[in-house]
Amino acid sequence: MRGSMEDTLSPGRGSVAGDVPNLATLRVRLTFRLLSDGVLPARKGSMFRGGFGYSFQQVSCPRSCWRSEVCAGATICPFRWIFATPHPPDNPYLHDLRDVPRPFVIEPPAETRTHYRAGEVLELTLVLIGRGIDFLPYFLLSFERLGDMGLGRDNARARLERAEALAPWSPVGTVIYQDGRMVATEPLPVLSSAEVVARAAAMPEDLRLTLHGPLRLKYRGDYLNRIVPAALIHAACWRIDVLAAFHADGGWATPYRPLVEAAEAIEVRPGQMAWNDWRRTSTRGPTPQTMSLGGIEGSAELRGVPAALRAVLLMGSIVHIGKACVFGHGGYALEGL
Repeated sequence: MRGSMEDTLSPGRGSVAGDVPNLATLRVRLTFRLLSDGVLPARKGSMFRGGFGYSFQQVSCPRSCWRSEVCAGATICPFRWIFATPHPPDNPYLHDLRDVPRPFVIEPPAETRTHYRAGEVLELTLVLIGRGIDFLPYFLLSFERLGDMGLGRDNARARLERAEALAPWSPVGTVIYQDGRMVATEPLPVLSSAEVVARAAAMPEDLRLTLHGPLRLKYRGDYLNRIVPAALIHAACWRIDVLAAFHADGGWATPYRPLVEAAEAIEVRPGQMAWNDWRRTSTRGPTPQTMSLGGIEGSAELRGVPAALRAVLLMGSIVHIGKACVFGHGGYALEGL
């Protein structure tokens, strides 16, 4: 039986061609203005993710459903589609997947300071994946509600001031939400898999990979303490495949094992790499549980990466890989040498 796709790697399906499944993505930068002083955690991804789940349920799910395992209405509400995605009845390949991946990633602020004053700004990036893009208004309403609920141990109130849909590969974008109201914009700058493949093809074979958060990835029975290209390709292929199967038009149809095998020929020149231990307390379920989410951080050079693998790695950098992707873990950047 397959467990969480974010914690371990299992054999899967894939394509040996230089493309990836049809999986659209959209990056949205959210700007919060703090309305009161507060102490926030150094790693803010889990803070945003924890409160966000509650606020999303409040804005998208009838109250009568909140303590129920099934929807009370005739149709599945947005909360269930995002946080309890149903298994497709005609997809036996994934019928035993225990934890369906969420179609979003929260990339928290890079800064690790903890003390904030009223009037200061917090920015995070929201990555919407596949059909998750269709629920953009609910995401914005949920983050607006989250600011009203308060952030961190002091419940510091914050106002969602602005949301910008970022152009692909760009730090700038178009304002789609400002001071409590949606701003009409069409079309959204959605990034297609075809554009990812084209960009990867134009990249050089020699790359620098820089991790932007802890990468916790189990490969061949042990957690990685260094960059192993075959492990990265395996993790990226599986995550892309499952996200596409549940939240897009379907994943790859043929084994992607040849891609993993090809990755073993990539030369790795290690850079600064270290294990960063990190824990969080989850309030999901009847009793709080402490979760270990530590992983490796740092950078490495990858030499001789063919175009097909560059496409997989580039898509993986967008959707993140490894455990705790929705907190922003397992993110990385690729740049040519």
